[in-house]
Amino acid sequence: MAAARPGLRAAAAATLILSVATACSKAPTGSGTRPSPPGAAPGATVMIVSDPATIGRFTPVTVRVAAGQSVEWVFQDLNPHSVTADDNSFTSVQTGLTKGQTYSHTFAQAGTYPYHCFIHPQMKATVVVE
Repeated sequence: MAAARPGLRAAAAATLILSVATACSKAPTGSGTRPSPPGAAPGATVMIVSDPATIGRFTPVTVRVAAGQSVEWVFQDLNPHSVTADDNSFTSVQTGLTKGQTYSHTFAQAGTYPYHCFIHPQMKATVVVE
């Protein structure tokens, strides 16, 4: 029986390594992009731009999509910004994303979703899901 243990330990170690490797391959990308689920229909795009009055701005301020559609935020400012729901139901990386990075969220249920920049709370906008 003593000989069976090393083989069992090797099999357990191999399983652990495979599990860790699989989990790591599903980690978010450094671009801040969160892919929409397969089959999610594109809905709207919001640009995050520089605005001296408020540090940055979401444009447009309000977007409308159908339930099941996604909104993509495109960061065009060199200053870092986030997209954070007022009720915390969705958020991009709260340390911020910058020019050239994106974040997406798919909205499953109808409703009004106010959001803001976690870094600059004076930046506010809304997603309306119909």
